[in-house]
Amino acid sequence: MNDKKLDPYIPEQEVTKTITENVEDLRFDISKFEYDEENDEFICPEKQSLKFLYEGYEKERKRKYRLYKGTECKKCKFSKNCTKRKDGIRHLKIAEFSKERKQLAEKMKTEEAKEIYRQRQQVVEPAIGNYKENLGFREFLTRGIKSVRNEFNLVCTAVNLKKIWIYSNKNEIIRKRNGINGTFHFKKKIVDRIKFNRAKKFQFHNR
Repeated sequence: MNDKKLDPYIPEQEVTKTITENVEDLRFDISKFEYDEENDEFICPEKQSLKFLYEGYEKERKRKYRLYKGTECKKCKFSKNCTKRKDGIRHLKIAEFSKERKQLAEKMKTEEAKEIYRQRQQVVEPAIGNYKENLGFREFLTRGIKSVRNEFNLVCTAVNLKKIWIYSNKNEIIRKRNGINGTFHFKKKIVDRIKFNRAKKFQFHNR
């Protein structure tokens, strides 16, 4: 997102389990492990390091990950609380863009981010809710980013045309109530605009 110069506001999801292991003792949840960027290693709550082991790829989720392995787990008295592995050595599978996710989580804690995110309820969510609930648009029929973008643009165009139609009808009703002819009113606005532009040109040439 940084490369595309996007400024996202996405709330962090509450996670009580690690990516790799079902840990009941939350003292050893993945969120309690601190990353040392300089040495590319994680530090556990007992101040022991987990070294980088290898980089892999998850076919189901279609994403890369980095695996880190504990160095002093067998000597630790909390080994059974930290991992359920038979060898007693804790592993961390860190998904791609974990650094960016952490930065985003820190940003979302600020008051400015919270205020911007609250605007979703007024701007974004009503529009998406209208597409899904009122128009029944819940899935795309095409595939590929270009095709999906074109399909979504058609939906947005249809919605905007409906808004224009509603707005025009309301204005027409108001004009009829006030005894104003819609066509005459429209022509008069054009004539007034032409006169205004001519007057501006005349003032400009006589300076």
